[in-house]
Formats: sequence, structure tokens, C-alpha cells
Amino acid sequence: MSRLLLRAAVALCVVTFPPAAAQAQGKACDEACLTGLANDFMDAMTRSDPRGLPWAGRVGYAENSTRVRIGESSWVTIKSRSRAPLIVADSRTGHVVWAGMIDDHGQPGFYAMDMKVKDGKIAAVQSVIRRKEGRQPFGDPLAYAPDRAFSADLPAKARLPRGKMIALVDGYFDAVEANGASAIPGFDKGCTLIENGVAMTGNLPAAKSGDASCEAALRRGLYGELEAVRHEVVAVDEAKGLVAAIGYRDLPGAALSFTAKDGKTYPAEAKYPRTVGFVSVFRIENGRIARLETIANEVPYLTAAPFNKPLPPDVVIDDTGVFPENATADAAGNLYISSFKGNIYRALPGADRAIAWIRPDGVNKLAAVLGVLADEKTNTLWACSVPMGKAGEVSALVAFDLRSGAFRQRYEMPAPVSACNDIAIAKDGTAFIAETTNGRIFTLSPGGKAVSLLVEDKALLEGVDGIAFSEDGTLYVNNVRQNTMLRVNRKADGSFASLTKLNVSQPLDGPDGLRPIGGNRFLQAEGPGGRISLLTIEGDDVTVKVLRDGMDGVPGVTHIGDTAYAIESKGRFLFDPKLKGQDPGEFALRAVPLGGIR
Repeated sequence: MSRLLLRAAVALCVVTFPPAAAQAQGKACDEACLTGLANDFMDAMTRSDPRGLPWAGRVGYAENSTRVRIGESSWVTIKSRSRAPLIVADSRTGHVVWAGMIDDHGQPGFYAMDMKVKDGKIAAVQSVIRRKEGRQPFGDPLAYAPDRAFSADLPAKARLPRGKMIALVDGYFDAVEANGASAIPGFDKGCTLIENGVAMTGNLPAAKSGDASCEAALRRGLYGELEAVRHEVVAVDEAKGLVAAIGYRDLPGAALSFTAKDGKTYPAEAKYPRTVGFVSVFRIENGRIARLETIANEVPYLTAAPFNKPLPPDVVIDDTGVFPENATADAAGNLYISSFKGNIYRALPGADRAIAWIRPDGVNKLAAVLGVLADEKTNTLWACSVPMGKAGEVSALVAFDLRSGAFRQRYEMPAPVSACNDIAIAKDGTAFIAETTNGRIFTLSPGGKAVSLLVEDKALLEGVDGIAFSEDGTLYVNNVRQNTMLRVNRKADGSFASLTKLNVSQPLDGPDGLRPIGGNRFLQAEGPGGRISLLTIEGDDVTVKVLRDGMDGVPGVTHIGDTAYAIESKGRFLFDPKLKGQDPGEFALRAVPLGGIR
């Protein structure tokens, strides 16, 4: 097909849909739909004709990390594809990964792609294509077939929840980047590294099959020449135990050899700076990595992922002596920030500065402001005011108009001396308040005049801090003093039933702000730990994935879209007598990406 006709095909692709694609158009896409779209896409490539596929209004397409136009490049050369590919489809993320063999004018090669689908339409495709030209490894694409185990459902007892599956894969890539110096995940005894159809020992083809052990390469420290491994998990199939990830391995080529953990010196695979883009599929059985197959290709050193959006700037608070504590955001992109100074600051959408918006006065009686939460259904900004030991003052939940900042009402915490710390809003509009000092949780019903006690438990709740609901209405809290997380079990009428202490995948260090981001996932700040993490809660288990650490005190976190904002409070300058009076520098919310590959 000529280039002119191909461009015309792209212009027409939103008009005509074949039956399989038409079914996907304009509605949610389940696993069968995603699988069908991936195969339809590959068939369209072999026909050199993108017409008929359900394209989104704006589509990103890249081959080996280079953006190209749909209908050009490999759309012209690929003439056939595998009929039994490896596919991982995930309706929760809207991603489907396809891996198999392709044929370019009679020359076989390996092809893997990650497709993003929105509302049944193809929004983005990024592929890794490995042809015969180039460095090893390169096996025989005609003989390549994914292990049959990848297509078989696991027995129920051999499955893991998706959060733990993702944690295993994240742990694997962390261990590779650390050359086995970090915690090594569990592997099945027969786990073998396969890349482009070749059994591998670290970064090199295995001399014999026994050398291709997934675990042995890490135990021996055979990844010593790697500078970084950048990856993102894009699709999970719990029934089959599959996890698909895309990413890059950066090799600086600075040394011609390295000494492994086994004490031996090995030649470096990379003799010049380069990066390897990859698509990897893991099979996880009985809590261990059982199989790992990768399609990879060399790209220029430090190549960036093709569709990453620029990270928004940090938001600096335009004031001194602030010591920010918590943050919340509304759908329009406004950020609201509480502070020990007593001010509530606001940053307008897209702004990189926050200015004082609500100040303490004789009516609102704000003292130090801890928790803050935007409730758009009632146009309310909730704030927790704590007098920090000032005689005659009482901690209170304070309500302001979300649009204007005008004061509405104070709801004082009952005696004894207490600390309103954070707020969550239930689906029916009831506010739930974490009270740290006495280990209590209060509620305020819509239109209520005073808070009511839901539960008091000094043993488990003294130190209660962050509080949030999952999408299904389950209430969770963390404890900044006891470094724990708990589920607050409630009866059908909403009254208190019991507390369940949850199992956390790694130790916590002062868990503080807690924000839901959909489903059973949350963002959590850890003040003393100086980090924010992504939490996935499944049953009684919490999987913790650190998103960023090394910050100077992080008591709060919120998010706008795919960007988290971590509050760097520098609280040590407020509470450490040795540092009082010293200049802490600027106070800011640090922008942290929630997805993508940097």
C-alpha cells in the first residue's frame, strides 16, 4: 500500500469497524475483548492496513521506543505473525501484552507489544521488535513457542492475589538492578531465563542449560555491569499466574569486565553505552516465579519511554515557618495544604506556588492544622485544628466552603484533651475523624451538629493517624506510633464491629497521611521514614511499594491524576531543640509519578 493510501487509511480508521472491533467500540473491554483487539491489530499489520481498527481520538504508536506513524515502518514489512502467541490481558489496567513471532519479507523475528485500550478503543501501542541483525541473544523465531504452562489456568491453591504477584515482579527487577544485593524473590527450581528464544546466564547466552537458572544469576551476581533497570508492570492475569512488564536495562559500558559475587571476573557484555528495551512475562506459581520469558532489543543509551508525559513541577509554598502537614486535591486540580503555622494554603491548577488562602482568626479559631480533605459533593473543605497544648483551646473539626474558603462550622472534639488528625468521607456523606491522642474514631453525620464516638481502643488505636475508605466502602486506618495498619470492621448499619490488624509486607516508619486512589489501593506517607508508598490491600495483607524515599519528613500525600504530591515538612526543624531557630529552607510538595517509566 502506498504511503498516501496509508495516511488515508489512518484518517478513515474511526469510521469503519469489522465485527470483532465493533464489539469493543465505546464500552468496557474485558479480557476476551482485549485479546481480540491485540490479534486484530497484528492481523491488520500483516495486511499493511490499519483501517477498521477502533482507534482512540489521539493514539501513541512506537517501535523500539521510537514514535512512528500508524501505517508506516513495520506496518509495511510484517507479512505474517504467530498463530499461538503469548497474551496477557488485564481489564483492570486496560492493557494487553502480545508476544510472538513475526515475518518481515521472509525474515523471521521476535515481536512483543503493550497495547493500552480506553473505552474499547486503542489508545497506545509500544512494541519491542527483535530482528536477526544485531547482537546476541537471538534464537530461532520459527522454532520459538511460549512454554505451554503460560496458557494454563492455575489451581486455586497455587494462585496469589495480584498485589503480591506485582510485588514479586518488582522485587525481581530490584534484585537485578542491585545485582543480587537486595532481597531475592522466591523462584521455582526449574525457572529458566529465556530471552529472544535463548536460554540466558545473566546478560549472556548460557553455555549450558543448567546455567540459565533464574535464581543462580542473582546469587552469583552476574548483573554487575547494569547501571539501572527501569520497569513498569502493565498487565496481570491472576487465573494463569501471569505478570507482564515493560522496561529498559541501562548498560553504561564503562568497564570491560566486572567481578561477580562468586569472586570471579567476567567480561562485560556491553562494550559501549547502550540500553536494552524489553517486554517480559512472568509465570508465578505457589508464590514463586516459575518461568520468565523476554523479548528485548537494543536501543540508544538511556532511551526514554515514548509516551511519558513531562512530570509536573514541585509546588513550593510561598511563605516561611510553614511546616506543612497534609494535603488534598479537588477534581479541578486545586491543591489545599494544611500547616502547623495554622494557615491553609492553596495552589491553583498547574501552578508551582501555593499561597495562604485561609488564615486563623477569632471565628474559625484555627491553631495548628493537621488533616485537610476536599469534599466536592458537599462543596466542603474539612480541616483538623489542634491547639498543640495551648491552654483553654480545644481540637476541632472545622468546615469551610471549598470554593470561597468562607468559614462554616466548628465541631469540637470531646474531652479529654484530644487531637483531630485526619478525615475520610463515606459514600453516604458521613465524616470519619481519626483522633490520635486517645485512640478514638468519631463520626459526623450529614447535617449533624456534633461528632459521635464510633470506637475507642487505646491498645490498638492510640496513635491512629491516616484514615481512608477503599472503593468498596471498607474503612482503613494506620497508626503513626505503633507502625501498624488496621481494618475497621463495621456492621451492616454502619456501627462498629471490630478491628483487624493487617499484615504489612515491609516495616513501616511512622505511617501518616493515607489517601485512596481507586479500588483497594492507597497512597501512604511516612513522616520519619521520609517516603511515600503505594499500598495494595488484599484481605488481611498489605503490599507496600515505595514510590520515593529520602525526603525530609513526609507526613502527608495526595494526588492529581497520575502524579502524587508528597509533603516535605522538615518537621525536625520544628520539634528538635537542636535545630529550632535554624532556617529549614523552602517548604514544598514534591511531584512523584504514579506510573510510567522514567
